[in-house]
Amino acid sequence: MDHLAEAPSAAAATRADATATRSDAGQLAVVTFSHAIQHVYVAGLAVAYPFVVASLHVSYGALGVVLGVAGVVGGLLQALAGSVRSVSARLLLSVQNFGMAAASLLGGLASSFALFGAARCLGSVVSWPQHPVGSAVLAKRFPTRRAYALSWHVAGGSIGTAVVPLAMSALIASYGWRVGVAMLTVPTAIGGVLVAWKLASDRPTSGARVTRKSAALGRPGVLRGILRSRQALGAMIAGTIAAGGRGLGTLAVFVPAYLRSGLHLHVITVGALFSALVVGSIVGPVLAGRAADRVGRRRLLLVVYVLGAATIAAFVTVGSDLLALGAVGVLVGVFAYSESPLLQAVFADGLEHTGHQGAFGYYFAVSYGIGSVWTIALGEIIDTAGFQWAFFVMAMSFVAAALVVWWARPTASEQADPRSRLTRGAS
Repeated sequence: MDHLAEAPSAAAATRADATATRSDAGQLAVVTFSHAIQHVYVAGLAVAYPFVVASLHVSYGALGVVLGVAGVVGGLLQALAGSVRSVSARLLLSVQNFGMAAASLLGGLASSFALFGAARCLGSVVSWPQHPVGSAVLAKRFPTRRAYALSWHVAGGSIGTAVVPLAMSALIASYGWRVGVAMLTVPTAIGGVLVAWKLASDRPTSGARVTRKSAALGRPGVLRGILRSRQALGAMIAGTIAAGGRGLGTLAVFVPAYLRSGLHLHVITVGALFSALVVGSIVGPVLAGRAADRVGRRRLLLVVYVLGAATIAAFVTVGSDLLALGAVGVLVGVFAYSESPLLQAVFADGLEHTGHQGAFGYYFAVSYGIGSVWTIALGEIIDTAGFQWAFFVMAMSFVAAALVVWWARPTASEQADPRSRLTRGAS
């Protein structure tokens, strides 16, 4: 009779596991969708930048300064993630998307480059939660499949990027860049509504907040945890260096600019070639995430850095041959965009005893915030030496980051920690 009594409970446990799995998948989809919406905004603006520069009579150096300042401000604000743990991810991400909708409308209506730059800075200020909050939610929810979950988070951004170039190019060709930028208001506002509706509330109870305080996971404790982990600290330093060639930052800005202003290709051709790069940026992170959880996250990251550097340099050496540009562009997307989720996973692997949201706040504030200075430098390089040298510098940033990751091997104590080995994968 005992086995009969146990059958219903076993069946209930199976149903509970299936429900939990569906719930995890649903939350991964929602967080990924929010990231996709953010990239719709960023990629749409990237297609418009060459036309903004020409229409408002400014240089790429001036554009680089605006984007660099916006990136630094928005990036440093990500350090707030550790201070808003009592605010739900649902509220933070939905407000983010509504804020980007407002920034898009203001950018399209801007009558001068100063106003356009102010609107772009507003977009960076309101969009700070996505990376630290979204990455923390997924790193915590998927401890043994961390690279997989974070790779889908990045791939979601690439999917958002993929749907924009051709549509944005067609809008600009037909109605001008102002209409194209203003139309970004629609998808970002829709994103705010859907995230507010579908993302589960993760706001902790009062008891949970007291527990967190008593566990000393405040900002000083989080920072100490990062500084004590050579792997985590190295990942953060590498992220700052690799920001020079990161797909989520400089490439999204300067690839369309190179194709339009450097090679003088038609706007529709620019959109098509940028879409080819984005196709690679969807496939690459997903495949890399699956492989990294098996063969080792840090090991695969080193390979990605080397191949990413090679393809970035090749992109500006194949000339204006459209077939070659498309083929190399796909490879740039595969490798340059795989870097971010792998590096985030390596960073999280070194912080098993530190609050993830606060740690990711510091990570993105440093690697993306301070790393945004690269945009200013690359804009100046383009004005003085040309696009080719700028892309060579992007490639070298990946090589330098690889050397830092190679140095920042897990310490013997980290490798010996069984809880670390559970989530780290092979190194």
